[in-house]
Amino acid sequence: MMQQIGDGLTDLAQLQSTMQAIELACSSIQMHVNPAAAEATILSLNQSPQPYKACQFILVLEENSQMGMAKFQAAAAIRDASIREWSLLTSEDKRSLISFCLCYVMQHAGLPEGYVQAKVSSVAAQLMKRGGKVAHIFSPLNAE
Repeated sequence: MMQQIGDGLTDLAQLQSTMQAIELACSSIQMHVNPAAAEATILSLNQSPQPYKACQFILVLEENSQMGMAKFQAAAAIRDASIREWSLLTSEDKRSLISFCLCYVMQHAGLPEGYVQAKVSSVAAQLMKRGGKVAHIFSPLNAE
């Protein structure tokens, strides 16, 4: 049910375009330049169906988005979409989202944007509270 990657180049261009739009919106809000349009762009991401790949793209690689506020908004969009779509997601999709958030927090613990870490941690906690079982998230590790 989660977004699938089809044509790699097209998808990469789409992901980069989404990231750039969110970064521009965050910059516009911080600089008080057309805040209504900027907020509409961020709201659009939050209300998009299954924005998970775009949000993960913004969050994961440092060479992608280096703007902490864009990462924060991406984490918020993961939370909003997953809570809204929880009943539509497969068990694997739910595990994948929770695992992504937990792994992100562990792998990026040294980043200076503590508020991004706190947001992603909060998203993981909210998703686990909705029904993700921690023991099942890392089941391949427990199988040994």
